[in-house]
Amino acid sequence: RLRILVFPETHRTWIARGLDYDLSAEGRTIEAAVDTLLRIVRAHIAFDLRHHREPLSAFASAPRAYWGAFARGTPLPVPIPLDWIDGGPPPQIIATVVTQHPAIRPAPPVARTA
Repeated sequence: RLRILVFPETHRTWIARGLDYDLSAEGRTIEAAVDTLLRIVRAHIAFDLRHHREPLSAFASAPRAYWGAFARGTPLPVPIPLDWIDGGPPPQIIATVVTQHPAIRPAPPVARTA
């Protein structure tokens, strides 16, 4: 399984971050960020297969804050298949989008004094 969280980095840039394998990519649109991340994943899979390694085995999972945001996100359709291993089933790709960067926490409310 490949889970992807997409979130805004700036008002012009979106980040697609892999959760099962901590990889990320950016793009000017949500679709461009996801497409770029999937291209990076494909390149790493091809490299690993050429070197007789488990695909993406060099990558740990993403930090917990990104997983929590993924659970709260809005699902996105991801129509792009990935070749994982020859003859094996392609991984299930699940992507969600959130409106705020998961690492940015809102400031606590300011207490007003009279």
